[in-house]
Amino acid sequence: MYILSALERKKIKIRKTIAKQEKNRLSVYKSNKHIYAQLFKSNGSSVIVSMSSLDKDFKIEMGNKLLNKRDQASLVGVLLSKKIREKGISQVVFDRSGFKFHGRIKAVADSISSNGIFC
Repeated sequence: MYILSALERKKIKIRKTIAKQEKNRLSVYKSNKHIYAQLFKSNGSSVIVSMSSLDKDFKIEMGNKLLNKRDQASLVGVLLSKKIREKGISQVVFDRSGFKFHGRIKAVADSISSNGIFC
């Protein structure tokens, strides 16, 4: 029998409540070095837009600046919100993927909402 970790249980619980809203889901994942964000269709079948700290656009925008992880997460949110706006989407549901809503996760959410995408 497979036992779920606490993070996986939180993730399942969050996604159940998000599925009831039937809006596009903005999922965020963080690793020790990078941050990833994807916008899924409301039924979860496909990815509409994605951005991470490994993308070419991110590297170009960052240039030679040295940014801490929180500033990198904020920049990912800004670039992702531009892509989302190009697709004509103005409202999404924020999926924190079981992580606490502080630090880099909050930086992504704040930068997206400050650029006109309502979470």
